[in-house]
Amino acid sequence: MLASAANASTSTSRCRAEAGKRSRRGATFSTAGVRACPTGHRDGHGAAMRRHAPLPPTYDDAPFRVVDALNDGVTKGRLRGTDLEVPFRRVRSAPITDVHGLASAYATVIPPHHAFAGLTAGRLWGLPIAQAWARAEPLVIARPNRSAPGYARGTRQIAYDATRLSRTLLGGLPVLEPLPTALTLARELSHEALVQVLDALLTPSRWYPGLKVPREPERGHVTLEEIDAFLVACRGLTGVPALRAAATDARVGVDSRFETVTRLLIVEAGLPEPVVHPLVVADGIDHHPDLAYPELRIAIEYEGDGHRDERQWHVDIERYARLEAVGWTTVRVTRDHLARRGAHFVARIRRAIALRER
Repeated sequence: MLASAANASTSTSRCRAEAGKRSRRGATFSTAGVRACPTGHRDGHGAAMRRHAPLPPTYDDAPFRVVDALNDGVTKGRLRGTDLEVPFRRVRSAPITDVHGLASAYATVIPPHHAFAGLTAGRLWGLPIAQAWARAEPLVIARPNRSAPGYARGTRQIAYDATRLSRTLLGGLPVLEPLPTALTLARELSHEALVQVLDALLTPSRWYPGLKVPREPERGHVTLEEIDAFLVACRGLTGVPALRAAATDARVGVDSRFETVTRLLIVEAGLPEPVVHPLVVADGIDHHPDLAYPELRIAIEYEGDGHRDERQWHVDIERYARLEAVGWTTVRVTRDHLARRGAHFVARIRRAIALRER
């Protein structure tokens, strides 16, 4: 029995020694079965550790500079709390989950003559950017030509002509105006993506998801004529040729970027360009199909996630029935149909046109 106890003691000592070695080598250990406290802290026995001391109200719900917090009595230890993130040097914030949070953090240290541009500004304005935001995406910062370049990890700087591209504040964030933003997007987006951006700037639709550009009632942020005048004023700047080419394919009145994609794929396939939201009166009720060939009585409807709603589903069925009653054919398109450059729905439109033209 004594031998067994000695062996057990020796075995325990060895285990402790090995654990110490692994700890010194930075090894990780399983946390299965360990309880977490509300702040995410745990001790080795699974017991919750104490909560973080509350921050002053000024710093509780917005990013802040370390120097400001220290001057207001926040301790260095509190600034190292695991509930705070370090998005940029000498900046602290709550965990960041979107581009607005990251931009807000950088705005605490951004030089006064810099502004958000490119993809960052496009996302802040709610313009249609197909690629989802990811934390690794650098913030795009515009600085005036011939000004001293700055640098911060997680940012990418571009030079711009401050005499021709205006800036403003959007929710307190310095950002290029929407059209100048589109011009900086022209440095990196494809033709199709730029058309989507311009369609968003042109639309008076209040249904366009997420759009934050300023608009007057029944009017888009800009008109085609205003885009043309802007491009003339910006002659010689990077992105002007690409944006001008996109403007030739931009149209007024779309409700989403997928309507733009649908229209462009139809034209790309060699079919006539459909009209955007024409007026169709059926049973005394005004209808505005997403796209249509009015002379052929063919409507093309893009059905996004909003059409999954039960009430909207019934409304759609009634609308299609009214259109059918007055001789219209409706081609319904979903996001899956956009695959393979829209081959699925383009073939159906082509057949519908052939039937009408017999």
